[in-house]
Amino acid sequence: MSQERLDAFNDLCMEEPNEPYGSISSYRDLVIWQHSMDTTEMVYEFAAQLPSEERFGLVSQMCRAAVSMPSNIAEGWGRGTSGDRQLLSYLRITRGSLYELETQLELSRRIYRKLKLDPTPVTARLTSIARMLNKMIFKIEERNDHLRKDRGR
Repeated sequence: MSQERLDAFNDLCMEEPNEPYGSISSYRDLVIWQHSMDTTEMVYEFAAQLPSEERFGLVSQMCRAAVSMPSNIAEGWGRGTSGDRQLLSYLRITRGSLYELETQLELSRRIYRKLKLDPTPVTARLTSIARMLNKMIFKIEERNDHLRKDRGR
């Protein structure tokens, strides 16, 4: 990734969006999906800097974990029925993939110290996505709790 592109991306990604979210008619409208897609691109560019012998090791693992994030958000949205239980399940899987990816980025930094790889821009982005995921999961759980309480009356 060019430094110019990285700087521009980081300027946009360090914070969660402050503007209102607008209407959502597709998973593509979800800011969290959009940011996950952008982050997946960053992961591929980061992974390309690793030695070729990692093609079937860390590179493969990192790319699969990264692809899993927007894919699970989209699939959860597509299956989101029954009080969002399915969506909730897929968001939790997304969170697991995110933590897996953070671990792999840290591992690549440790194992290949001599390459002076800096996963910080990607991990900062993952932190932002994790906050969004946690908020989304909390809101769905909260709504489900209210629905259960209302049914119990």
